[in-house]
Amino acid sequence: MLISAAHEDIEKYGELAYGLALDPARSCYPTYADGIKTKADFLAAAERALASEMAELLLFIQDGAVEGWLSYFWINEDKYLQLDGCNVRHGTTAALTELLDRLEARFAGYTAYFGFPGENREAADFLRARGFDCVERDWNFSFFFDGYTPAQCARGIEKISRRNFDLFRAVYRAEPDAYWSCDRILDALDDWNIFVYSEGSRPAAAVFFTGGSGDYEIYGTSFADGAFRDAIFRALITAALGECARLGAKYLTCLCGDDERRILPELGFRCVGQYVLYTKELAGSKPRSEDRANV
Repeated sequence: MLISAAHEDIEKYGELAYGLALDPARSCYPTYADGIKTKADFLAAAERALASEMAELLLFIQDGAVEGWLSYFWINEDKYLQLDGCNVRHGTTAALTELLDRLEARFAGYTAYFGFPGENREAADFLRARGFDCVERDWNFSFFFDGYTPAQCARGIEKISRRNFDLFRAVYRAEPDAYWSCDRILDALDDWNIFVYSEGSRPAAAVFFTGGSGDYEIYGTSFADGAFRDAIFRALITAALGECARLGAKYLTCLCGDDERRILPELGFRCVGQYVLYTKELAGSKPRSEDRANV
């Protein structure tokens, strides 16, 4: 059974939920097993879910015992809903079944995004059975800058500004439904760091990342011809690491495919595990009755 959580529930069950958040087989994304986010971050996220009018934190109770909690948030104008916490000791299928029934009753027409570690097989089996599509399967890497000495930037790499943004346009071609198109990135360019690698006068590839307060994330790398090349990728990531170090970064996250996975450990990245994203447009259903149990 799922019931609305209160502040005292965070105090009472926070240790249990955080321990589960560190276990990829019993949690969802965002992961707290990346060596970057802390217990304080985890508890603060739970408090924000309680305080927000656009989020909900729910305790999961099975056989009279609290087995963890789940949380999600939504954006009405975008009809967007994202699972933000699913830390369940026993009964993941039962918890997600009840959650999805609630969501379909309340958020018909919204698109739900549920991200999980690859190790959470119970969640994956449930989502496939309930009609979710797997739209992304990446490897999650963390880089820690403590003691890092930047390497020399390779020739042919140029930092992108408004003046030379056309170099980036020549390389990055976003999917038609991608939120971060070239135009959106240009509008928010002060929040982005972009490097382009050129072969002679021809832009060949780019890396682009964002962040702040010591924590940065690579949004993507792109090759103009679509063909991945090891040496260019190494050069671009080296440039990104150097820029992050200059900005005072403590951490850098990178989600990537199999080609990048081969190279990132050579550059000092640590593999956290696999990230798998599932999505589904929610259909309407009849709401289920809900009672708060004495716990």
